[in-house]
Amino acid sequence: MNSGVTPLRSVSSPPATESGLSEPAITVSPDMVMLSNPTGATAESIRHLRTRIFAQHLDRGRRVLAICSAAPESGCSFVAANLAIACAQADIRVLLVNADMRQAGLDQFFRGMPESGLMQYLASATMRPDEVTEAEILPNLWLTPSGGVPSDAQELLSTHRFESFVNVSMRQFDLLIIDTPPANQYADAQRIASVAGYAVLVARKNKTYTHDLAELSRQMTSDGVSLVGTVLNAY
Repeated sequence: MNSGVTPLRSVSSPPATESGLSEPAITVSPDMVMLSNPTGATAESIRHLRTRIFAQHLDRGRRVLAICSAAPESGCSFVAANLAIACAQADIRVLLVNADMRQAGLDQFFRGMPESGLMQYLASATMRPDEVTEAEILPNLWLTPSGGVPSDAQELLSTHRFESFVNVSMRQFDLLIIDTPPANQYADAQRIASVAGYAVLVARKNKTYTHDLAELSRQMTSDGVSLVGTVLNAY
């Protein structure tokens, strides 16, 4: 799989302006291969992962999945976004959550999203999940942006508000796919995965050390997280 970022293209537009032209409301990177190259080898690999998740996860009533990596630049956001699109294409109502409040993450693939997101929800005592979720950016696909890069991301994720977000969203969607920051730099991924209960690990050639991946797997298992599988990215 290739997780490089290339120029964006529009996937939806607001009403036309006075000049008769409309500006893109939301744009998506061509690196979303499920849209830009659906017959390619990378898209087919994503479909194989989707099939496994359907068989071992969704069909058993498990509806939340954290996508985790041990190291930066592993392609975690790339896998999360393309997997979400693939599941949406299979007529599954998917909420893609950008819980990586440390770096751009999914923001590099989806542009033009509202500024409010998960950060604002977690910091508020009254906001609802639907107030920070963008409705159907693609058919059957909703997206909750990160909302920014707070200085207290770990503390926000540790509150009951994050668990509430997941529980409420589970009643609205068939599947939640949650993107996370690299686990060897932040404890966020372990917290997110422990709430989700299930995780897919992403590794990348020349970026992920075997012992880091093994340690992440051990930590997840000791926290009671069930590992659905491992994606070898860019191999």
